[in-house]
Formats: sequence, C-alpha cells, structure tokens
Amino acid sequence: MMKKWETTFNNNHLRLMRLHIGFVVFYFVLVSAFGYFGNHPILGALYEERSSWQIFVESLLGFMPIMAVHFLLAIGAKRKLELSRRISEIVFAIMLLGFPIGTILSAFYFLPRTVWKDKGHK
Repeated sequence: MMKKWETTFNNNHLRLMRLHIGFVVFYFVLVSAFGYFGNHPILGALYEERSSWQIFVESLLGFMPIMAVHFLLAIGAKRKLELSRRISEIVFAIMLLGFPIGTILSAFYFLPRTVWKDKGHK
C-alpha cells in the first residue's frame, strides 16, 4: 500500500490540490476559448467549416486526459497520498521544459508545493 502522510509541511498538500484544480479550470477555459473563437473570421480559418460546438467538443475530448490526470492528482493530494506527490513532481518537472513561463512557474511556485516534509526535522 502506498504511503499516506499524517502531517505535511505548511499544508502543502492542500496547496498542491488547489494547483491541480486550477489547472483543470485553466484547461476548461482554454477549451471554451477554442469553441468561442472557432468561427472568428481570421482564427476560424484554422478550423475550416466546423461549428463552435464541434470545435468545443473536439477540444474538450483532446484535453480530457490531461484534465483527468490533474483532477486525480488533486484528490490524491487532498488525501495526502505519496503517489500523488511523486507524480506531481514528475508533471511539474515536465513543465520545466515549457521555457520561459513553464520554467519560472514550475521552479519557483509549483515544485515547492510538492515538499511535504519540513527540512528542519529529520
């Protein structure tokens, strides 16, 4: 059975949960924007002759796996599961490749939330 934390440093498990929920919301807003701008005269040329609804559904289906991963990681963080913390570290390490914004956000804001043990205590 995977380790479950009893206590966490600075309630970082709840902060990590909020980050993952924030990503789910961000991706949903992004998908909604795809649907909204799908019939735009300039941007709509990328989507040919599809309705906004079709573009929204296709985008939602495309982003659904990413949204599901973040949702499941949020639940795991809420329950203080070690597996959620480790997978979050991997996700945010991959985000480091998104230079420069992904690098800055991951290094200085996201990855510190995966530290659940006070460095002063052994």
